[in-house]
Order: sequence, then C-alpha cells, then structure tokens
Amino acid sequence: MFYTDFIEGRKIIRSDLLSGVEHFFTTRELCLFSKEADMTDNRRVVEEFLGQKMATNQPVHGMNIEKVVSGKFFYADTDGLLLRKGYAAYMNFGDCVPVILYCGDGGIIAHAGWRGTVNYILGHTLDKMRARYGTEGKEVIACIGPGISLSAFEVGDEVYEAFRKNGFQMDYISEWKPATHKYHIDLWAANRLQLLDFGVPSAQVETANICTFTQYEEFFSARRMGIKSGRILSGIMLTHSNGLH
Repeated sequence: MFYTDFIEGRKIIRSDLLSGVEHFFTTRELCLFSKEADMTDNRRVVEEFLGQKMATNQPVHGMNIEKVVSGKFFYADTDGLLLRKGYAAYMNFGDCVPVILYCGDGGIIAHAGWRGTVNYILGHTLDKMRARYGTEGKEVIACIGPGISLSAFEVGDEVYEAFRKNGFQMDYISEWKPATHKYHIDLWAANRLQLLDFGVPSAQVETANICTFTQYEEFFSARRMGIKSGRILSGIMLTHSNGLH
C-alpha cells in the first residue's frame, strides 16, 4: 500500500512493499524546479535527510541503463540507474512513470515514458539484472509511482500502432474514448505487464494509482502545465544492510 510520509515536513509518497528500503516519490512540496518558486535546494534537503549524495540522470526517453559508480553523480542520456549498496539515486518526472525495482541483488530506478514503455524498458532492465546478477522475477519488488493515467493519456494513432506492433495486449492497456475520439494508453498497466512477464509475482507489484495530470495541483503534469512547469522526484537509497556488494 502506498502511504503519505514526510521529509523535513514536506509531503512524499512511499510504498510499504519497500519498507526495508529508503525510497520516495515526492509531491510539489519537494520538487526539483518550479515556475512558482526556486525549489532547486530541495535536492539538498533530500540528501541531508538521507545523509548521502545522490546520483541522477538526464532522461532521453531511451533504453540506456547505467550502473551508479563511486564518484560519479550525473549520467547523461540515461533512463535507468542501477544501484548497489551504499549508493543513492533519484530521477525527475512530470507525467512519465517512475518505477522503483528492488531485490536482494540491488535496486533500480527507471524513467518509463511512453517511448521507454513501448520499447520494454523494464523488461530490458530486468534482463540486464538477470545477466549480471542472476536475478529472478520472484526476487523482485516493484513500485510504479505517480504518473499520467489511462483516462488522461490520449494518444495519436501512431502511438497506438507502436504499442500494437511491439506486441502489447491492446485490449488490456488501451481504450477508445468516444468523447475524445482518441485511443488512451495505460502506461501503468503496460509496465506492470513487463514485470509479470519477467516472473515478478503480482503480489510484489504495486501501483500508486496517482494521476499527475488530474492531480496536478499536488504533483506536476508536463502535458497539462507545460514542460517547464516543474518536476517531482523519485529516488531510492541502498544502505549497507541491503543491496549488493
């Protein structure tokens, strides 16, 4: 279950599935930047709370997954960060779906926009975990954080066709809306399918069911407010009592 918590009095969202791992999905109260105010010091607030400097990325809606290494805190052209114990990382989001994965071998934070989702970024990431660490689906805990929902994510025919041609179960992840005369895509469901296909048990996959588009007053929505409106943060830290060596 997702629940409300606070970092230095600022509202965040956590999942009890990850109760043994430090993690967060922030609200506007702890955002990366905003038109309304200079919020760039929020990274410092989080790092002081965690007691550790965090790595981050520059997303490009691609498939590149990088391992966080000592002394490097910025990863360009990257949409997934793999952590071992003693490391922390965050990404920023404004409708794209944040996904945090954890198992005994490590943790991952992934930026799953529609382009990453349609190209199976989670499946690709888990395949890398299996190849590198022998990770099996039954070991994985997955949390799908706040992002745009099916009801708000209307797409053109070309996006619908991209998902169909890539083998997604369209009756499960999409819906035709007569009111908009558009297909709508469920990115939460499309990413959940990738997890289940890898063998992650359904009970170990949790979705926040928080739509950033409809709840833009508490989060940020690039689609509704523009790409410069602000970004919420999602992050994970693996201490020396969890994660890989």
